[in-house]
Amino acid sequence: MNEEIIVSIVVPTYNRAQLIEQTLKSILSQNSPEFEVLIIDDGSTDNTFEVVEPFISNNVHYIKVENGERAKARNIGTNKAIGKYVNWFDSDDFMFSNHVEQIVLAINENDSPEVISLEHEIRTFDFKFISKNNFTKSSKRDLLISGNHLACNSAVVRRDIALKFPFIEDLNLTASEDYELWLRLKSHFQFIHLPVCTSYLIQHDLRSVNTMSDSLKLEARFLSFLRHTCENSDIVKFLGPNLSYFRMKNYLILAVDLAYNKHKKKAFNYLRMAVKENKTAIFNKVFWATIKHLLF
Repeated sequence: MNEEIIVSIVVPTYNRAQLIEQTLKSILSQNSPEFEVLIIDDGSTDNTFEVVEPFISNNVHYIKVENGERAKARNIGTNKAIGKYVNWFDSDDFMFSNHVEQIVLAINENDSPEVISLEHEIRTFDFKFISKNNFTKSSKRDLLISGNHLACNSAVVRRDIALKFPFIEDLNLTASEDYELWLRLKSHFQFIHLPVCTSYLIQHDLRSVNTMSDSLKLEARFLSFLRHTCENSDIVKFLGPNLSYFRMKNYLILAVDLAYNKHKKKAFNYLRMAVKENKTAIFNKVFWATIKHLLF
């Protein structure tokens, strides 16, 4: 690649040797060449380097750091990036060949936008379609309030902004650090949305959100998320009259996760907190999913 670097693709990885090769192949199959790849190995103990080594080049960099979780790894990659924009891409997911091309097109057509969002799909290990995020222009605000419907893979941030607004490196926030960042960015900047699907997430049992089952870790994650968001005056202003609904929805999600993992007493407690926060909780499908897990 001899083109100008417009997009820096930061790939944090931890013990994903069995998956990262295919991820890198999908990244390097792009139609547009104006990108670099920074693989941030977050202290892997498997053979990640041996898998990655054949891909290393002038525009594909491998950096191994001490394990500090994804937020720190992404921040390290952002600080070492040289592109005008940063895209954080998980090491167990895949790009379509138009991913970088669509990002560059959006940049050129929108006069250096601050944040770009794209569509993404969720698929199984054998690539069967599960769902797609419908991040339409009319629903962006509501989607961010009701839950995290934007993946790292489908978020692109101008690097000067990414440097000023890093991921929060709170270990309790792991698996919610991206959602917190989207809310923080949304409270300051305009999102330019491209209604085109350019990547897909692989749903598998080893994903961080699927392996977190300990009640204390689940509580720490959601309560830390609520603390970081609801104590941020800019985010509170962005949420406005939806603040109560936002808190309620997060209590509900915590409740259903606890109930699913058989922590029924704690799940019931957060279910009560959700209803106390906002009575519309009883009309939410997550409320009834929690009840189902509590009863059976």
